[in-house]
Amino acid sequence: MQKLTMIHKIKYFDAKKLSQGVFLQDVVNEFLAQKGENIVSIHPVMADSLLVHYKE
Repeated sequence: MQKLTMIHKIKYFDAKKLSQGVFLQDVVNEFLAQKGENIVSIHPVMADSLLVHYKE
């Protein structure tokens, strides 16, 4: 029997590091669409940043 291992990762998104005219919500939504059902949770961190917990 083959054992399947999932690696848990965290991606940090900071609105202050984005180019002018690029919105945090758009960047995060694109990432969520790419990862699909592998998203575990999303955590706000302070006012302008998010952590996304996902698995691969």
